[in-house]
Parts: sequence; structure tokens; C-alpha cells
Amino acid sequence: MTESISFWESWFVWRDAVIVSLIAAAALSYLGVWVVLKRVVYVPLALSQVSSVGVVTAFLVCDLCGHGEHGTGIVGVLLDPSWTSLLFAGLASAWFATARAHSSNATVVAYLLSAAAVLVMGGFIRQDLHDVQSLLFGHAVLVETIQIIYVGSAAFIVLVVHSLFYRRFLSVSYDPDSAGALGIRSLQHDILLYLTLGMMISIATRAIGALPAFGFAIFPALAGLRIGRSMRAAFLVAIMVGVLSAGLGYYLSFVWELPTGASMVGLAGGLYLLSAAISRLGRAK
Repeated sequence: MTESISFWESWFVWRDAVIVSLIAAAALSYLGVWVVLKRVVYVPLALSQVSSVGVVTAFLVCDLCGHGEHGTGIVGVLLDPSWTSLLFAGLASAWFATARAHSSNATVVAYLLSAAAVLVMGGFIRQDLHDVQSLLFGHAVLVETIQIIYVGSAAFIVLVVHSLFYRRFLSVSYDPDSAGALGIRSLQHDILLYLTLGMMISIATRAIGALPAFGFAIFPALAGLRIGRSMRAAFLVAIMVGVLSAGLGYYLSFVWELPTGASMVGLAGGLYLLSAAISRLGRAK
């Protein structure tokens, strides 16, 4: 255990990472409820991998064009890994929304092709491999302060969009045929829903890592839907589980010297198993 200095004494070191993890956990836990409802639990994993292709593409194009690490001028703006990862994730999100009838196949194809592309293109990048890996998968232990702005802005966009379209998203998720009869365009709203998911997954992956981003999008949602008595309760429970897992998981990883991302996801998984047990006990009574 760490005895030389306590977590709170070194809070200024971990503060940014904890804040980013809490924001990402809350947003992804909320979005995860929609993911589980639509039975597309592997879509977040595929989106994370597709956004990685965007990062690698930015580095590779800069290398091929002789613009150095990030490029300069308009090239630097267009080929910034932050934007290219969002672009790729957005395109994939729209594809998943339109391919929902074959979502399992679409997810597998996107994930496998993206994983292969990252490995193949990564071999041609002159940038240091450690730097590329950090951009691809983030690091939950320490993050740059700017990530608070990135992740916070993405979470705010999710909040605004879902506040405006919550009922429509619920209609197209539960009963798209009835939604169509009411004049609600299912495809357009599905695309918008998937776009918010793709944006959050892309930004969160680069901030805290692929494993925590995927874990926060699945475990808290499963727990919320297990014990929530209504949709609003399910969303609330999911967010609470996600935030608790991020905060307590980070603290325990420091105290017990464990991998941070794995600790947060492991705690989220444990809380899900606890919710499943509570749910079974409730039915037994």
C-alpha cells in the first residue's frame, strides 16, 4: 500500500483525472441505458476502435504529407487527431443507426476492420509508439487539464440534446412503428442518438481509456435497468453507479496500487452483480 503520502495530500495531482472520470462515467452511464435498451452492447466498443482509426489516420497523413506530428495551418486543424477521431466515430454512428436491422454484423465488421486498420497503419507512423498509444487509448491515472473541457463539453451536448429529444428517443427505442405513426422519424432520431453516443465514446476513450469508456457504457446501465422501477429511475441508478464506480474505483486503485481503469470497471461490474442479486431477492419475495 502507499504509505508515504495519502490520496488527499496529493489531490492536486489526481484532481483532473478524477473530475474527467466522474463526468465521463455520468454521461456514458446515461447513454449506456439506451445502448442496453437497443441491445447493441458491443457498439460502444466498436465506436471506440473506429475513433482510433481516425487518430492513426491523422498521424499517417501528416507523415505522408511531410507536415510533422500534427501539421501546420489549415492542415493542422483538419488533421488534428481530436477532430479526425470524432469524424470517424460520427460516420460509424450514422452507419450503425442505418444498419440496425443487421446491427450484430455491422458491429463485428466495424470492430475487426478498425482493429486491423489501426495495427497496419500504425506500423507506418514515425511518431513514437507510446505517444500514439496515449492518444488512442488515453490514461485514467493522469489526464491533461484540457480534457476537463473536452469531456465536459461533450457531456453538456449530450445533456442538451437528450433534454430536447428524450421522449422521441424513448418512442423510437421502444416502439418505432408507433413512433412513425405519430410522425416521429425513427431513422433521424436513431442517427442523432447514435451520434451523441459516438461523440462521447470517442472523447472519453482518448481521455480515460477504452476499457473504462466501454465499462461505463455497459455495467451501470445494466444495474440501473435491473433495479430501476421506471425509466427515469433506471437512468438515475445508472448514473449513480457510474459516478460511484469512477470515484471510489480511482481511490481504491491509489490505496491498493491497482490499475486505475480496471479498478473502476471492476467496481462497476461488482455493483452490477450486486444489483442482479438484489433483483432476484426482490422477485423471490
